[in-house]
Amino acid sequence: MAIPDGKLYDDGQLSPGSIATTEPVTINTENAGALIDYGVAVVLQDGKVVPATGGPIYGVALKRSYVNADHFTEDDSKQDHWENGETLGVLRDGTIAVPITTDVIRGESAAVDASGCFKTASVNDRVVGIFLSDGEKGGTASLQTRVQWPEKQAENTTATSVSGNTEQQ
Repeated sequence: MAIPDGKLYDDGQLSPGSIATTEPVTINTENAGALIDYGVAVVLQDGKVVPATGGPIYGVALKRSYVNADHFTEDDSKQDHWENGETLGVLRDGTIAVPITTDVIRGESAAVDASGCFKTASVNDRVVGIFLSDGEKGGTASLQTRVQWPEKQAENTTATSVSGNTEQQ
């Protein structure tokens, strides 16, 4: 009997939306406001998450966990996504496998493209994390991201500076 090939069912890449390390993570539960593919960057819009088109981001969409996989196939997993109105996990802090639209090198800064996928950050991009693995365009790479704060304040608050401290009014 031959020893099975250890890479027969594993190409070495994690699927988009998979948590990529054993480090602690912060995950929020949110409702989808649009169709959301696994592993894409999301932002909050009208209280729901939708795909991001740039930084800063709210987080990254986790993939679905399957409890009953009797009829689940590889083709099903490649076509699956979150539907508008579904509840999903959004990684806000940690390392996750993300879809990439450029070749990336471990240690490079990451940015989000117009489709919510990730790319190497250029001079004019908002950095949303760092790649912890190499990856080829069209595949996945491990992205480490941290909670990001929007640059503008909420519309219903104002802030004034008092002796270098910020006060909410």
